[in-house]
Amino acid sequence: MTQSSVVMAASTNEPIPSAPGALPVLGHMLRLRRDPLRFLDSFPAGADLVRFRIGPKPLVMVCDPELAHQVLSDDRTFDKGGPLIELVKPLVRDGLATCPRSRHRRYRRLIQPVFDPARFPSYAETLTAATTAVTDGWRHGDVIDVPVEMRRIAIHAAVRVLFSGVLGPSAVDQMADDFTAFLIAVAQRVGRPPIFSRLPTPDNRRFEQAIARIRQTLHEVIADRRAQGGAYDDLLTALLATNEDGRPELTDTVILDHAATFIAAPTATIASVMGWVLLMVAQHADIAARLHTEVDSVLAAAPAGFTHLSELKFSRQIVTETLRMYPSVWIMTRVVTAATRLGGHFLPAGTILTYSPYLMGRSPLYDHPDRFDPDRWDDSRPPPPRQAFVPFGKGARQCIAAQAAPLEMILVLATIASRWRLEPIPGTPLRPRATVNLTARGLRMRTLLRTKPDGTGHPAHPERIAHPGESAGTRRPTRRKPWLI
Repeated sequence: MTQSSVVMAASTNEPIPSAPGALPVLGHMLRLRRDPLRFLDSFPAGADLVRFRIGPKPLVMVCDPELAHQVLSDDRTFDKGGPLIELVKPLVRDGLATCPRSRHRRYRRLIQPVFDPARFPSYAETLTAATTAVTDGWRHGDVIDVPVEMRRIAIHAAVRVLFSGVLGPSAVDQMADDFTAFLIAVAQRVGRPPIFSRLPTPDNRRFEQAIARIRQTLHEVIADRRAQGGAYDDLLTALLATNEDGRPELTDTVILDHAATFIAAPTATIASVMGWVLLMVAQHADIAARLHTEVDSVLAAAPAGFTHLSELKFSRQIVTETLRMYPSVWIMTRVVTAATRLGGHFLPAGTILTYSPYLMGRSPLYDHPDRFDPDRWDDSRPPPPRQAFVPFGKGARQCIAAQAAPLEMILVLATIASRWRLEPIPGTPLRPRATVNLTARGLRMRTLLRTKPDGTGHPAHPERIAHPGESAGTRRPTRRKPWLI
């Protein structure tokens, strides 16, 4: 059966409606590349499933939350795969997030202990330290690139947690630069025929070189740890575990795939979601005031830590509401492994399914779904429809850090809010950029030291002297590598 016949045969009762605006040969490729979120908004209202094409490749979007839950709960029939998985595989290859079901359960069993909640207090301390180290470099009145600053926090925390901080600042600096190059290249490849990614263009060569450097760095860390041994309480130790016969559970190549995954995933997630968190707070003065009141009361000038999380209730609501409206990964793909029915439609084996956490979060199941309302998650209110809340997936293939990631974001938010107020730059165009991650494209904000209710302020750093040609308070990236702490 050809690809084009897969979707044509996908219904025996009634046809699956198609997304509007398909072009000959290209399908919906141009619409998907130009404005993916507007493309989603154009889907037929009330449709459970919608067909669309990227070039000649047919796909089916699962729009109904209940059907999406069915897909996510059955990884035997709906396995990981599809074009979005292929986009990130050059870096992470057979890592936990991209491997097929046949290997996933074994990998997850080995890695799960690292995400035991008992470890969260030490992770919280590491993340708060990384956040403080980055924000200590801010100055009152600086203009910062928010996703870049959040990425700095995430990658330094990830290196410390996953590899006990064995990489020096220069190595982390290079890895972060290479990771940024990787994300840029992935963004360029979304909705583009794979053949263009194989051409010997300068962009493709930079992409391949960045991946090679990242994997080489991780290879050296793994080889050194295996040669030297030592008792480290980190992810790498878990991956290097031996079985009862004393033989390694995983090859170094597979370990490298997992290591790349656990550098890439948290870095991209925190960078994208925290950008939206900080923007939502800045755009809603009442929310900002409540946040600062809570943080001042709970932290009482102490560093944010694991013990504070239960009291940072409004901070949690802000993060949860942001994850609903602006999930890090806005679209995911699965592949039908055996012929099945979904919502009354027949789907042959090989059908590529997609579902969108962004689309689910804007479901009519929510009251006023386009309104940013952290109070919808208040414990005193009836719970929102959780089947439409899937920022980290569901079922056996749910992100292994689904429990830890929101806690990390709460700590980052509380640490920043305890000292800083971020102000959007007037006149700066801002729109969501949907590649693999949903980022706040062009998000630059001004950092302002907060003044406490009693009129006192937090200790300020000396005002920075502007370089020639640079207005005071505007950070000049060329003078300071943005990833170096």
